[in-house]
Amino acid sequence: MLSKSAAVRSATASGRASASSIRSLSVLSGTSSSSPRQGLRGDARDHLQLQQTRTLLGFVHAIDKRVYRWAKKMMPPISKTEKIALGCGTIGFDREIFGGSPSLQNLVDTYKPKLSPDEQSFLDNQVSTLCSLINDHDLSMTKDFTPEAWDYMRDEKFFGMKIPKEWGGLGFSTAAVSAVLQKLSTHSMDANATVAVPNSLGPGELLARYGTPEQKSYFLPRLADGTLIPCFGLTGPHSGSDATSLIGSDCIVEMRDGELGVRASFKKRYITLAPVAGVVGLGLNLSDPNGLLGGVGEEGFTVALLERDHPGLRMGPRHMPLNAAFMNGTVEGEDVWIPMSSILGGQERCGFGWNMFVECLAEGRGVSLPAGSAGSARLVTTATGAYSRVRKQFRVPIAEFGGIQEAMGAAGSDALAIIAGVDLMNAIVDNHEAPMVVSSVMKQKCTELGRRATERGMDVAAGSVICRGDRNYLGNAYMNTP
Repeated sequence: MLSKSAAVRSATASGRASASSIRSLSVLSGTSSSSPRQGLRGDARDHLQLQQTRTLLGFVHAIDKRVYRWAKKMMPPISKTEKIALGCGTIGFDREIFGGSPSLQNLVDTYKPKLSPDEQSFLDNQVSTLCSLINDHDLSMTKDFTPEAWDYMRDEKFFGMKIPKEWGGLGFSTAAVSAVLQKLSTHSMDANATVAVPNSLGPGELLARYGTPEQKSYFLPRLADGTLIPCFGLTGPHSGSDATSLIGSDCIVEMRDGELGVRASFKKRYITLAPVAGVVGLGLNLSDPNGLLGGVGEEGFTVALLERDHPGLRMGPRHMPLNAAFMNGTVEGEDVWIPMSSILGGQERCGFGWNMFVECLAEGRGVSLPAGSAGSARLVTTATGAYSRVRKQFRVPIAEFGGIQEAMGAAGSDALAIIAGVDLMNAIVDNHEAPMVVSSVMKQKCTELGRRATERGMDVAAGSVICRGDRNYLGNAYMNTP
């Protein structure tokens, strides 16, 4: 039991605390029940509220600055490579998205994906013919295309779709390349991968943008007609997603017999098309300890172009990525002499490789990979959707079952999201933009949505796509899903 005086003190303290709480809440709410506010006229009351708001905002701003300074000390410094990556590319509609006020009308007016008559004809004829030459089951067993399929891809310039017409290529738009890759992926994911690489990080596109006149005139016609199949050697045993670390891929500037060049050692892994490539673009970390560059070019990430028979270059052995049949292998060499004429863009482009790579990467990861996901999603929604109508259990089409409807509805939703993103990304690139952030989001999100759609297709089709054979339309796509 409290004494009378203790009870009075407790009540007084409680009253003061309550009054303090009310005043604090009044600052946040803009109202007050305390006596100083009572009786104030409109202008005076508004002025007092403004002062209280300013005080609160100033207090919050001070806290924000302290938190920012604390967080800044915790973060590692941005490297030169990261600064280049952040500065590369362009900003388009993504500015509106991240600004919080995207305009649908501006989106529709700016980006209009469409195919030319020549592109549509190629999709309807050459692509359909190539699909007819490929038996995906046989391909998965033999792990190689037939000579007829290889020759057809070369003759019809499937490897030169992005190379300009003046160099013998087809000069197709990004939307057309994506449409070709989507259609191929509905029939064979291995065909999709084989055609995708030369039309993204070939290095045909790098040559068309940055090559010297001599490099363009020599390589581009040979890449366009399939005389040389290209590959790009970037990743290694210790360099994956952080490919620009280039661990174990070094070159030093040297002078030999009066000619300036580099001595390079490298170990590349997981290089698509390496076993059949006639030319490889190599990502190397260039150093110039003796200052032989003389101010022309600089140290850092550099791209070299080497033909398959280059002295010291070893192409092979072949990797076998799970059940996939597309060509994939190693690229290695020790103390390989590379003259400056074989550096992509010449000596002045030494150290410029990361800029080249990042600006062209938007197409590789933002277009080619999502196109494969879009093809897989289309395959699931159409073929598995049709299967669910003709397949019956208990004398009822399984499409009438709630669980099947849930799976197919989710697959259809994911497919629509992928296709919408693919159409927009293609139109953005065809609008001469290189959106680094959007392309990164596209690669991650479309890959995941495509995987989910394929898995749901497998769940619905069940045993009919487990047993391998000529009529299994989904099994290989499922096993090849990254």
